[in-house]
Amino acid sequence: MNFFKIAAIAAVVVSSSAMASDLQFNWGGGGGNGGGNNGGNNSAPESTLKVYQHGANNNVTALQADARKSTVDIKQLGSSNGADVGQGADNATIDLLQNGYGNNATIDQWEAKGSTIDVSQYGVRNGAVVNQTAAASTVELTQAGYGNQANLQQH
Repeated sequence: MNFFKIAAIAAVVVSSSAMASDLQFNWGGGGGNGGGNNGGNNSAPESTLKVYQHGANNNVTALQADARKSTVDIKQLGSSNGADVGQGADNATIDLLQNGYGNNATIDQWEAKGSTIDVSQYGVRNGAVVNQTAAASTVELTQAGYGNQANLQQH
C-alpha cells in the first residue's frame, strides 16, 4: 500500500513539474501588445539568487533567464567545490567567490548588455571558465595563490 502512495505522489510531482515548465510570465506594462514575455518594456524582475556553501565537494548550478537587473551571488569556502552559472539578462551581475583548494567555476552570460561578471578565487589549483556575449559589459577575474587557471572569452 505504501508503494502505491509513493507512486501517486511521484506522479503528481512529475505532472505538476510538466505543467510548470509551460508557464509564461508577463513582467508587466506595455498594454499587452509588446513583444516577448516582458510586455514590450524594460521592466522585469529584479531578482537575487544567493548561495553560500562551506566545506568540501559542494556543487551549485544556478540559472537566471530573462532576468534583467538581477544578481547571482555565490560564495563557496572549502575544497573541491564547483559552480556552474548561467545568466541571460541585460544589466545583470554575477558575483562568485571561491576560497580554498581545487575549486572550479564555469560561467556563461549571454544577451547581457551592460552586465558584469566578477570572479574571485583564492587558494591553490582553482580554475575558471568565463564566457560573456555582451555589449558594454565587464568581466573581472582575481586569482590569488598558485596553480590557478583561467579561460576568459568576451564576444
